[in-house]
Amino acid sequence: MKLSIAVVTMNRVKQLIEALQSCIDCIIPEDTEFVIIDNASTDDTAVAVEQFFVNHRYYYYYYERLEENIGCGNGRNYAYSKSHGDYIYFLDDDAYIDTSKNRDFFKSAIKILDDNSQIKTLTTQIYDLVWKKDRVDSIGPKIADDLYKVYMFCGGSHFLKKDFFKNTRPYYANKYGYEEIFPSLSVYNEGFVNAFTSELLIIHNPLVNKWSEKSKGGIRLAATGMAQTFLMRSALFPVLLKPLNFLALFARLVSRMSWDLTTNTVSIIRNTTIDKRGKATLKYSTVFKLFHDFRFSIF
Repeated sequence: MKLSIAVVTMNRVKQLIEALQSCIDCIIPEDTEFVIIDNASTDDTAVAVEQFFVNHRYYYYYYERLEENIGCGNGRNYAYSKSHGDYIYFLDDDAYIDTSKNRDFFKSAIKILDDNSQIKTLTTQIYDLVWKKDRVDSIGPKIADDLYKVYMFCGGSHFLKKDFFKNTRPYYANKYGYEEIFPSLSVYNEGFVNAFTSELLIIHNPLVNKWSEKSKGGIRLAATGMAQTFLMRSALFPVLLKPLNFLALFARLVSRMSWDLTTNTVSIIRNTTIDKRGKATLKYSTVFKLFHDFRFSIF
């Protein structure tokens, strides 16, 4: 199997079908499979998925509805364990490929991965209809034309090389947010590269703006992001660099000047235990290389 297209979904049946259709509308290898993991949807996702593949019988697919919502990180791990492709592409269920410009989306991505043995993950550009801007804007050193290093691949649209991620649970097994840090840093720790290309584009179309910092939900999401990244870096960074990670968190909280954000972040940190699941502590040489490429954004 050359390619697995994996989607984790929950109660977004119309958007899920739009996402799947955008993949079908691209030129994809004949030896492609679809893996759909359903986090206990209560809508008619199961019926819609079955009907979709009745209408597209020439594609193999695996669909499973779980009895409970195991979250984004765990859902991706489960989808990964069910995938057989040399390359596994994860697409958010509320996003779709811009096929008006990208019918060669998979062909182009596979060529990048085939031609660059040092690249183990590839992130595409993501245009967010709520933010009204591109989500991926942190571009590191240039590898080739429109191909750059990134510190962390973006969960919404990314490819993994399965020959590198032999562990069937590469993602941090959390409910939501920054589950990409562990696999991204493991790539760098082994001397390889996370890459980004802007020419391959998907559209992220969330039904609600859950990132609004003025809402309780937005504050909670921002706090979750700060807490999770702090905890995971603390778990993986060498001991002498842990104080810098703490100072970086303190500086971010001070700059935001939000009591609600601070208390939420501290609460999450106090009540969360990070399970490294065998992930190795980063080498000092890895951290120096990361700092060379991305400066203080690594903290």
